[in-house]
Amino acid sequence: MNPDLHIQQKKEILWQIYAAKAFYFLGGFGFTAWASLIPFLKRNLNIPDDHLGILLLTLGAGALVMMFFAAPIASRLGCRRALMLSGLGMIVCLNGLCHVPLYAGAMACAILLGASLGLSDVVVNINGIYVERKVHKRLMSGLQAMWSLGNFSGAAFFAVLLSLGLHWKLVALAATAIIAGFVFFFAPHLLQNQEQQQGSSHFVRPAPYILLIGLICTISFLVEGSINDWSGVFLTTEKGVDISHSGLGLTLFTAAAFLMRLPGDSLVMHFGSRHILTVSLPIAFTGFLGILFLPPGPLLFLAFILIGVGCANTVPVFYSLLGTQKVMPVADAVSAVSTIGYVGILLAPAVLGFIGRAFSLYASFGLVTVLLVVMSVIALRLLKNV
Repeated sequence: MNPDLHIQQKKEILWQIYAAKAFYFLGGFGFTAWASLIPFLKRNLNIPDDHLGILLLTLGAGALVMMFFAAPIASRLGCRRALMLSGLGMIVCLNGLCHVPLYAGAMACAILLGASLGLSDVVVNINGIYVERKVHKRLMSGLQAMWSLGNFSGAAFFAVLLSLGLHWKLVALAATAIIAGFVFFFAPHLLQNQEQQQGSSHFVRPAPYILLIGLICTISFLVEGSINDWSGVFLTTEKGVDISHSGLGLTLFTAAAFLMRLPGDSLVMHFGSRHILTVSLPIAFTGFLGILFLPPGPLLFLAFILIGVGCANTVPVFYSLLGTQKVMPVADAVSAVSTIGYVGILLAPAVLGFIGRAFSLYASFGLVTVLLVVMSVIALRLLKNV
């Protein structure tokens, strides 16, 4: 082979990996940008809590509906154009939310923003799987880590600029400028369109095997959602932790998950998916036992680290598995699993909150612990012959 051609191909592959990581980062950054705007939108539109709840629901509905059609869109447009479209949608809708004077306009922007985020969530995983297949090595844990990094960076970006006294609309404009820079710089390096023509042009009912993977991801997202949404309340109301430390559990959990995903691909390639989950899922189970039974103190917060370490690589392992299964086209399988998993994200806060009000948050986290065991059994059985 021509040495110059080999070097050029190597550079091209590296830039495709960089581009895949950049769009995972953008997914997390864009979601946090929306979350950071919520209190300002409530004040700007002068809406009560129930109207704000409906606004939040419309974003989730837009994301969920778009996930049904993300695979056909990726198949028709290719991942490059689909991700560019989702990035441009984030830019327009985030800025639109800052300037619409009416609640109806904010709802329209929220629906479109949800659709953009939903499209990104599915297509970025389709693209990531194709990059994995092209380089013949695991990348998914590292890619998922970039989403977490984007999520953290978005929160830090808004917190720092707002603390410096910048108007919230200017901060939002700066955030969308960053999104635009990433889109236009990295999108040309995404995989060529012809590599994404493996999905169907319409929604496909998922095969039972894909449904099981979707169930695993749903429970995994629900486990993560329980920590995101309820850990602070649980620590203050049930454990008696001072409110100033209420966010420490979530911080430790997210940091541990992010750091564990960085070497996750190397660990899976060296030891195998089943061996990694055989070790990591019991660690997560131990962490949940800790938060249920340990008194306030360092060991209680260590339990959140154990959950982050134990849960970090479950979803990346099964998204990578979607790239090797033969029962459905990759794009359709990723769309189905993402949609099923997103239902878990939407339902987790309400379901756990209802159980917490009816019984206690101990019951909520007890249910999550049981579901983690169920997920572990299903996951290890699915990976038995992999």
